[in-house]
Amino acid sequence: MKKRENIFLIFLSIILTNCGAYAQNNDANTEKCNQELSTYSEYFKQNNFHDAYPSWSWCFNNCPQSTKNIYIQGATIIENIITGEKDSIKKEAWVDTLMLVYDNRIKYFDQKALVLGRKALSMLRYRGYEIKSAYDILEESFKLGKETSESFVLDFYMTTTINLYNSNILTKEDVLNNYESISETYNIMITNEANDTKREKLEESAKKVEDMFVSSGVADCEAVINMFTPKFKENPTDVALAKKIVALLNMGNSDECKLSDLYIEVATLVYSDEKTANAAHSLAQAHLKRKNFSVSEKFYLEAINLETEPLKKADMYYELALVYYMNSNYPSARNIARSCLANNPNAGKAYILIGKIYGASAKNCVESVFDKKATNCLIVDQFIKAKNIDPSVAGEANELIGKYTAGFPKTEDGFWLSIEAGATFTVGCWINETTTIRFSD
Repeated sequence: MKKRENIFLIFLSIILTNCGAYAQNNDANTEKCNQELSTYSEYFKQNNFHDAYPSWSWCFNNCPQSTKNIYIQGATIIENIITGEKDSIKKEAWVDTLMLVYDNRIKYFDQKALVLGRKALSMLRYRGYEIKSAYDILEESFKLGKETSESFVLDFYMTTTINLYNSNILTKEDVLNNYESISETYNIMITNEANDTKREKLEESAKKVEDMFVSSGVADCEAVINMFTPKFKENPTDVALAKKIVALLNMGNSDECKLSDLYIEVATLVYSDEKTANAAHSLAQAHLKRKNFSVSEKFYLEAINLETEPLKKADMYYELALVYYMNSNYPSARNIARSCLANNPNAGKAYILIGKIYGASAKNCVESVFDKKATNCLIVDQFIKAKNIDPSVAGEANELIGKYTAGFPKTEDGFWLSIEAGATFTVGCWINETTTIRFSD
């Protein structure tokens, strides 16, 4: 068995290293090249890769600069042979050959960034255990190609980055730096792509990379703040850097991120450079977290004025309603919550907030004990509306419904006032809304 394998390897080596006696006669060599190119090309067209191999191999060794197809088609020939090979030792030898095809293509036809990307992909496919080597090749391919890279290079560069981080080979800083570079490159590619279909595919790939990064656990506030605070201090007027930091801290999606001094500093720089809805929104959120309500209100109003997308505008309205609610400005809070619903009729969270607004303030709009209890019916109405239009808030809505339903008046309370279930009841003052009386028993 060993002898048979050795014979095979020797045979393969002879084919790949043979310089050819034809090199002494250029005319004869050219004619022979044309013959062998024609032969293997015909077999290739028929997907007969095994029969194509001998003639292809001759061309690979004797006329390496005659056509790039030797390497483009050669990779296909070898990959098909690898797929059909059952013997693990022979398969490894064929993979070595495939790697040599990529190396020689670079040697004779350059396109190093593109070819390295494809070499790395083949390495991951056939030698997944060499992930660090594949990562290094992807890194070189990406740095050479940048926005001209094939999208799979960016995707696998991010994938291998995270895998190596999980294996304690790369650091959090490595992941953050690589994501930052990949994300920026995708943004450039998307901006430059005129074809709608291709641009949509790039956007999908960019979103996939973002999802990988977020799920990696690296995008926590502490890591981003520790890494980028000194960088920003060194470049306090670098708007591009500030935008990256804002985006990374927004991914953290926690109070810690928006409460940081770094967030305020970078968001302020971004806003001063270009007064966009996103920039104003970032500052509004940061000041809301710090309970700077008047400053937050100012930036929310500007963000809303600049925003044109209804769903984004609805979210901004909802957050502004929270500003008023937290500042006990209940009439304004309700009005702004209704503006949220006007832009997104399925925003159940807005009805949840209106219910909470009524719960916090309705006691000041009624006098009798019965009326205060009856107001709970109006409050529950809001939570019912919320879960009916938005299943995602059903859990919270049901919990609040249980809490406020317990505060409904009892049948006995209505009896002494000659009020029956189903009667209408209006909560006065600024609320000025009508509900239906229900009893808790």
